[in-house]
Amino acid sequence: MKTLLKPFLTLAAIIILAAGVGAADQAAGEAVPQGMPPMGPPEEMKQLANLVGVWDYVMMMRMDPASEKMEKTTGIMTNAYILDGAAMSLQYEGDTINGMKYKGLGIETYDREMKCWQMTWTDNMSGRTSMYTGRREGDKTTMEGEDMMGGQKMLTRITTFNEKPTTFDSKMESSMDGGKTWAVMFTAAYTKRK
Repeated sequence: MKTLLKPFLTLAAIIILAAGVGAADQAAGEAVPQGMPPMGPPEEMKQLANLVGVWDYVMMMRMDPASEKMEKTTGIMTNAYILDGAAMSLQYEGDTINGMKYKGLGIETYDREMKCWQMTWTDNMSGRTSMYTGRREGDKTTMEGEDMMGGQKMLTRITTFNEKPTTFDSKMESSMDGGKTWAVMFTAAYTKRK
């Protein structure tokens, strides 16, 4: 029994020692091969720290793109860092719209290579994934992407503004003519829960 235990303990000690040395090398920056891009969460992700938590929203939404009429809908948005802080999850749950309880999921990241913010979005109404890219400047973030509506390509622009620690506003606009004219699809006010 002692002869079996000794090699096992020796192997365990080597593994623990190697893990410690590897962690020390990585912390010192020596484990990253030359020419490798930076790894781990982009520093820019810290700019989203105040968004972590639960937010209530009140939204005025255009249910019919052909109409100017806006309808009120409410819900909650829950944000959390995921993937060790490399991305943020945005989970929405809202009022019933056209007989369905609204649910949506966004993932927001910062792309170091492209030097821009990226967000994917999917919800239970559209059943597809949209991709948006954009910039943050001051208390404002603007993301743009291409969507489909009624079989036609549509540009979408999502802007958050008046970004403060416990409140912010947003609006989504769409363009069916390549960005010449824009129609507001929704406006929303968010308040962070305590």
